[in-house]
Amino acid sequence: MNENDLYQDYDVAPNLQFKTIDIIRMGGLKCSCVIEASYLDGLFEAPNRITKAAVELSFSVANSEILVLGKVQGQREVQCARCLKMTLQPFAEEFTESYSTKQEIIDIMYLVRQTIALSEEIRFLCKPDCKGLCPMCGQDLNVAPCKCQPENLSPFAALKGKFK
Repeated sequence: MNENDLYQDYDVAPNLQFKTIDIIRMGGLKCSCVIEASYLDGLFEAPNRITKAAVELSFSVANSEILVLGKVQGQREVQCARCLKMTLQPFAEEFTESYSTKQEIIDIMYLVRQTIALSEEIRFLCKPDCKGLCPMCGQDLNVAPCKCQPENLSPFAALKGKFK
């Protein structure tokens, strides 16, 4: 029997909770599934949100532990920190966790949510060279330049002329 043929018929619960006894009885488990976006609501501050996600899992049984190797991937809709446009960004993160065989339920959704939340960047950009908005008129500088004259934004500009 080929390793890829194992566990094809396992029905993964949408909340990603697995019965430990099932995993032990099968001697391990490999599965993948799409995660409903509603299970990932509230991970990021609005307007950022997860638009789609999927998870691949591999459970291995040892003496008194179950080792879980997983990969969650998908895409999130995020607001650019410079021009404020919404953009889609892919993500892919791996995780590893071990659980006691004495637990009745292994809650992978908690682990998936935690992994995605920890992968959040401090600020998102629609593209690395995003020019942002003009601080004077609000024109999107990626679309067209504006006619504003740049101000001297130096913090020392107010001291000019004070000392002679």
